[in-house]
Amino acid sequence: NDNEMSISPTVGAVSTYLSKIKLSGAWRSSKSVYDRVIEKIPVIGPGVLMWSQRLRRSVVNLASPGQLFEDLGITYIGVIPGHDLRALNETFKRVLQLKGPVIVHVRTQKGRGYRPAEADQVSFHGAALPPMDVASNGSNLAVAAGKPSIRPGTPHGAGSNGDALAPAATATKAKAPNYTSVFVAELIRIAADDPRIVAITAGMPTGTGLARFQAAYPSRFVDVGIAEQHAVTMASGMAIAGLRPVVAIYSTFLQRAFDQTVHDVCQNDLPVLLAVDRAGLVGEDGTSHQGMFTLAAQRQLPYLVVASPKDEQELRALLHTALGQEHPFALHYPRDAGFGLPEATPRPIPVGQGEVLREGRDVLIVGFGPIVMRGLEVADALGSEAWSVGVVNARFAKPLDRELIVRQARGVPLVVTLEESVVTAGFGSAVLEVIEEARLMDASLRDTVVHLIGIPGDRFVDHGAVTDLRERLRLDAVGIAAQVREAATAHGLRPSGGAHAGAEAHAEAV
Repeated sequence: NDNEMSISPTVGAVSTYLSKIKLSGAWRSSKSVYDRVIEKIPVIGPGVLMWSQRLRRSVVNLASPGQLFEDLGITYIGVIPGHDLRALNETFKRVLQLKGPVIVHVRTQKGRGYRPAEADQVSFHGAALPPMDVASNGSNLAVAAGKPSIRPGTPHGAGSNGDALAPAATATKAKAPNYTSVFVAELIRIAADDPRIVAITAGMPTGTGLARFQAAYPSRFVDVGIAEQHAVTMASGMAIAGLRPVVAIYSTFLQRAFDQTVHDVCQNDLPVLLAVDRAGLVGEDGTSHQGMFTLAAQRQLPYLVVASPKDEQELRALLHTALGQEHPFALHYPRDAGFGLPEATPRPIPVGQGEVLREGRDVLIVGFGPIVMRGLEVADALGSEAWSVGVVNARFAKPLDRELIVRQARGVPLVVTLEESVVTAGFGSAVLEVIEEARLMDASLRDTVVHLIGIPGDRFVDHGAVTDLRERLRLDAVGIAAQVREAATAHGLRPSGGAHAGAEAHAEAV
């Protein structure tokens, strides 16, 4: 399905005519008969056949964009008008009668029939669409001028019988800039003073925000198209040449470049910054876009630093950290809006340094990424129930601040890890490994239980709004608090009397 959002091969009437010929049974059978007859001519037959086949390929290649597929033994049919149902039906009927693999190249227009979508293909590209103003007009939905003119109380997405769509949601207050926007704005600021910085993306300059970087520094921006592997390999070459490449790719698509990350970036210990956008739950873009596997994959790679901020201001600081050190660096951040925090001067954070946000004696929450802020909400909720809850912002999944985590875990019966990533081999597993190693020599950790909270590793996450998905997966503050209570109950733990008393007692123990 070619909707001009990626490749747009030049086609014309001759190509369409040739495709129709190739669909014809007479053409295919006559071509085979011709080849067999010519090949049987004594002496000159094989040579004539070779040259006639070359000529035939040259003629087809002159007008058809599908010669590559033909050379691979795949019959190419195209280009078919994708909005002509009669042509599509007729094409597929004939294609199903052909032998061997077939590619049908269909041309469609993004958002056809809805003028705002036709005019703004980027905004209307994903499943999470901008607000649409529509009005009922018999059996058709027409674009309304100004505010929508629709009947209230109708189910959203009423069918093709002309029922009006549900009322548009009431206007909400402006959201804080999202993490992507904050990241790119800070990158542009840093690049003003560091000419070595080059930004790279793989067909997503708008989604990753790097279109803004391109506008500021057009000669220092590269879009390699949908080729994540090439983006990472090229960044490796740039790093060897002394540049500081920043490769911004969605978490789910960075999986495609795992081999290049291992062999080109990490094995050579190159200062390539992997900006892992859309880390965690993404929501309306569906199952394929959830950024839930990259963290677990990256934890095992030598030399690679893996970090994620608790808020947008810490993101700015970690960006300075990444560009101020000399090793591969993966900086994870979500699609979410930030918390609307006032700007602060970003200062680099030492690699591997976590921070204690709150101390507690009954439960220690250790989180990675913005989910830490939900951990603070959980600490408040449990504190009102007489639990003493400590909270650690790890910042780094690799290397972990081992000393800080062990120190805060001493004497605490329950350690809970938080991550918006698959729990299998993820951040929580790293904390568990640290505790298990330390408890061999530290008697105060012998009775400490580690409970991992994150995305289950036994299934994919379905399509849905991020807030709904977090609620369903129990990764919102309410769900996390419930999981902590369940873990405490399962191990027979009781609150020690509240956050203040617990903090004092824990300070004495430390």
